[in-house]
Formats: sequence, C-alpha cells, structure tokens
Amino acid sequence: MGTQQFGSGKTPAKVNDISTPKTASGIHVTGPAGFAGLIVKTDGTNNVTLNVFDNTAASGTRLIPEDTVVLGAARLWTLCFDPPIRCTEGVYVAGTVAAGAFAVQVVYDQG
Repeated sequence: MGTQQFGSGKTPAKVNDISTPKTASGIHVTGPAGFAGLIVKTDGTNNVTLNVFDNTAASGTRLIPEDTVVLGAARLWTLCFDPPIRCTEGVYVAGTVAAGAFAVQVVYDQG
C-alpha cells in the first residue's frame, strides 16, 4: 500500500480516501486496502452497534472489537488508526440500530 500525498510543499500531507455514506450494512471497500477508520453519524438518540470485517460480507477477520457500540447521543463519532490496518479482501461494515437511523463511512487507503 502506498502513501498518498497532498501538496507539493516541503511537508506534503498524507491523505486517505473516504467511502460513500451508507445507512445500512454493506461493503465499503473492495480489494486490498488500509483500514484507517470510521465516521459514524447517529440520530442523536439511538445507539448503533457495529461490526467491521476484512471481507466482502459480514464474516472473516474482525477489524474492531465485536459489537462495538456508538452511543446515540454522540451524534458524530470517529475512530482512527495511524498507521492503517492492512486488509486483503475489503472492508464490510455491519451496523444495526434498534430504532432510528445512522450513517457510516470508512476511511481507507488503497494506495
């Protein structure tokens, strides 16, 4: 995986890509990538439970602890890894909320 650089000055910044927001479980990244984190938007009330896998389905190697709970009151929650975690298959996010809604995006580097 390569490091993407932004800017041509003396200290170019490292940048990542971001997936399209999803409001249900699904694949965010396909193929080899560096999993750099998550951005989760809650509805302000209902907790969101997340499971993230190095796969194209809700199985395989977990990238975060099982059944990670994002409190609904958080409204916007982020998780970041630097350096990113190596993935070989892709990044699949399984998200559930008892009621209400959420949106999730994956921050990644496909180098």
